[in-house]
Amino acid sequence: MVLQKRVWRMLRENKGRYIGIVLLILIGSFYFTAATGVAGSLEDQVVHFAQTNMQEDLTFSTDKTIEDLPTLARESGAVIEPYQQRDVKLPDGQSELRLLTPTSTINIPTVLSGQPLNNPGDIVLDPIFLRTHGLAVGGQLELNGKIFHITGTMALPNYVYIIKNLYDVLPTAGFGIALVSSADMEMFPNAAHQAVTVYGARFTKREDVDTQSAKLHGLLQDKGYSLSEWLDAKNNKRISSPWANITSLQSFSFPVSIAFFLLSCIIVGVTMLRMVKSDAVVIGTLYAQGYRRRELTRHYLAIPVLLSITGGLLGILLAWPCIGLAVDSILATYILPNTGIAFSPFNLALALLLPLALIGLASFFSLRGVLKKSAAELMKGDEQKARVNFFERVLRLERFRFTTKFQIREQVRSIPRLLFLLLGVSIASLVLLYGLTFNSSMDVAMKQGAVARYNYGIEYNFKEMQNLHDRPVPTGAEPYNSFRAYPEGRDEIEFYVLGMEPDSVGLKVNGIGGAKISRNQVNITSSLAQRLGLGVGDTLTCINKLDEKSYRLKIDGIIEAYGEQYVFLPLDEFNQKTGQAPGSYRTVLSNHVLNYDESLLAGVLDVRDPTKFANVSASTTLIVTATTSVAVLLAVVIIFIVSSLIIDENWKTISLLKIFGYYRKDIAKLILNSSTPVVFLGFGLGLLLMVALGNYLFSSIADSINMLIPMTLNPVYVLLSLVLILVVYEITKWFCGRKISLISMSEALKAGSE
Repeated sequence: MVLQKRVWRMLRENKGRYIGIVLLILIGSFYFTAATGVAGSLEDQVVHFAQTNMQEDLTFSTDKTIEDLPTLARESGAVIEPYQQRDVKLPDGQSELRLLTPTSTINIPTVLSGQPLNNPGDIVLDPIFLRTHGLAVGGQLELNGKIFHITGTMALPNYVYIIKNLYDVLPTAGFGIALVSSADMEMFPNAAHQAVTVYGARFTKREDVDTQSAKLHGLLQDKGYSLSEWLDAKNNKRISSPWANITSLQSFSFPVSIAFFLLSCIIVGVTMLRMVKSDAVVIGTLYAQGYRRRELTRHYLAIPVLLSITGGLLGILLAWPCIGLAVDSILATYILPNTGIAFSPFNLALALLLPLALIGLASFFSLRGVLKKSAAELMKGDEQKARVNFFERVLRLERFRFTTKFQIREQVRSIPRLLFLLLGVSIASLVLLYGLTFNSSMDVAMKQGAVARYNYGIEYNFKEMQNLHDRPVPTGAEPYNSFRAYPEGRDEIEFYVLGMEPDSVGLKVNGIGGAKISRNQVNITSSLAQRLGLGVGDTLTCINKLDEKSYRLKIDGIIEAYGEQYVFLPLDEFNQKTGQAPGSYRTVLSNHVLNYDESLLAGVLDVRDPTKFANVSASTTLIVTATTSVAVLLAVVIIFIVSSLIIDENWKTISLLKIFGYYRKDIAKLILNSSTPVVFLGFGLGLLLMVALGNYLFSSIADSINMLIPMTLNPVYVLLSLVLILVVYEITKWFCGRKISLISMSEALKAGSE
């Protein structure tokens, strides 16, 4: 009972330090609980929606209607269902709605609000389109002169992420989807964009979808059908995009949390070692009074156990409401039925028990060395005496002036504390630099790549192959041809092989460093070359996603790129290799609006107005804000704990310095500034870790979204990170320095009399 009271007294005496330790544990537990909770909730919703509503394994289109669909389905071992789609402009001329006919066996819609389709003239919209266009369930919508009654909102398994074209990366502003009856679909005038038949397929055997997909592909070719589209679910961003969030959260939740827990282990170990050494005489006396080592071990372990349980529980409790907010925020982008939050009992147990186990073990080993000594050894008080260690002897501190010698000795006499500060500042710097670098990289990818590559701002994509002899392109426009491909043996990576005329100017094509590069050769973008490990002179073997034909392309040049994944070759060579007639093309780039019949077009991309694209800076800003906040909090906690320890370990010295006439400001500089070189060293180590790990982190993002974002380390952001770390250091040091005023000169005299 007496020892238990002493535990609470020790906690009160150093409450600031212990609060800092609890915060470290809390951050690790919070992040682990939140990340696994959000990922688990999303995974539960995505998987449940896919299984319950029969999400397609692939989508495809053919040059003609499949005649004997039941036979094809039986032979391929799949459930195949066609549906029609038609893109219709709204009266404002800007927004566009894709009308779809409902399906009953594949991609079954779920009504999120209101009622399903009941009568002709009913329409069900996606909730994002409804919200952004100021519409409401029960209202009306005019399409091509026909009035539709909005009966509800819905979610479709094949449109979880609503993008207009299958290969778009970003959603187009003003675009949405809707369900209408087959009768309503047929009532639109022929002059409008005609309906297209699309097939969704889901295989009955779930074990080997890829093999069955290849079998279906072969059956379609054998039956004489030409494929105009073929895309499996794992490469379909409309379906796979949520998995990028799930995978990234699952991948980083454990290592990030472990990093925080290990930092907590180091500082708790340092604190416990210092505590038992300062209590050596007390421990010896307790041994002499009959207390056993087991009892004293439990006594001192009570503090780390209480800290671990408190931090773990607070992290879990604080993460609980945040998970719901994060899931709701993600569901504002993805269209999924919100089935609530799903917690894994195993993950919750890990969030509580993992820090308890790690910190408990670290504390136990810190205590063992002191507690195993005899009562007589401990009562001599030798544990409290400072010892000259190996580093102090090697450095030969007598060569330096007093201030330098004192500050170096302060660091080398507590290597665990020094290691904690070094690693803590390094991790804080790494987190801060990662957030700012991600922001810089996304900014470069968007402003210098993606849509910025277009010299000609309008892209017209035709449903069927065109030919320059039959349909020449007007002045100010250029023909292109392309197919979607993947490297042999790596079907998770997709890119475009694009044929363009040698004198084309519609796309910006420059060599590395802005050098001129010939367009009359095979060129590859630098981002794709980096991802595939290719250079000039290497041969790329790629497979056409539509017909599975293989092509060997020798790389002649590398184009400077910022995330785009293309291989360019001359149009005539492209058509010759693919077996198409000379002059064939399927895309036209233009610097002005062309009057093509909309019934011929598969889609139009207009990049002249950046506002046509959804603003992706919001998610980037969220990432930067979150990482910056975590980094600053981490730096504050670590520097405060270390500064507090330094002051507590030097209270006698501080008292003596006051007797010798030193002012509080001078003492603060002498005592606390000893950590300044370590802070700079920690930031440098964090920068090196960012350079070393950055490419790996960005590569993992590329694998998730099939888009390589080049890491761009902006010197301004590096300087900003350093300034931010130093500002936090100075402010925290100033607050800790106020404790020096509380140490009186009489403390040194008391210590001497004792």
